[in-house]
Amino acid sequence: MSRVHMENITCIACGKESPYRYWDMIDPMMNQETKDKVLSGELFTFTCKHCGAKRRVTYDTIYQEVAKGRTFHLVTSEESYMQAVNIYADRDSHSSPVLAHEIVRIVLSQNQLAEKIRIFDEGLDDRIVEIIKAYFLSQLYEQEQDIQVDEVLFFVGDQNQYEIAFLSQDGNHRSISFSREMYDGIKKDIGGKLPPIHQELEVDLEIAMEYLKD
Repeated sequence: MSRVHMENITCIACGKESPYRYWDMIDPMMNQETKDKVLSGELFTFTCKHCGAKRRVTYDTIYQEVAKGRTFHLVTSEESYMQAVNIYADRDSHSSPVLAHEIVRIVLSQNQLAEKIRIFDEGLDDRIVEIIKAYFLSQLYEQEQDIQVDEVLFFVGDQNQYEIAFLSQDGNHRSISFSREMYDGIKKDIGGKLPPIHQELEVDLEIAMEYLKD
């Protein structure tokens, strides 16, 4: 079950306070709309009731789909990161809130949270997706050495094709598509060398580079 609490937020546009709903725990089982709002970012958007100004609100939360055995823990500070690591590090112990066989991921941004949801909803292994992202990113840097890339994310396109988006703060975004056949081929070649998927806590580009070294 989802858990929320209300707090007032001061609008940076008009300086007046408006109520905002913080989601301490997100469980979309009973409401698909909640999940859709996580994916779109609407769930984390504050709207001033006085002037209508909007902005994203950054905070820690836990997204959990119990029936699918998935927990994604969004952390926004070094302190909360270490707390999350300590919670999930020994999942075999009886004191752990998450069973050892469940998939748990610690994520560092709302974009990463949405990405993990998309990846697992497609039935994909996020480690293979990160390896594909690392491959295409290295290709992009070879072609354009001066390009700035601030974030690399997996998306499902309008035609249900898989896409990797290279996002930049300067607005010079790029994207590239890849096929399920490419994914399956890489998984066949590398998947057997990877540890069980539930043993990972963080899966990102950095760990993908480590996989490729091995």
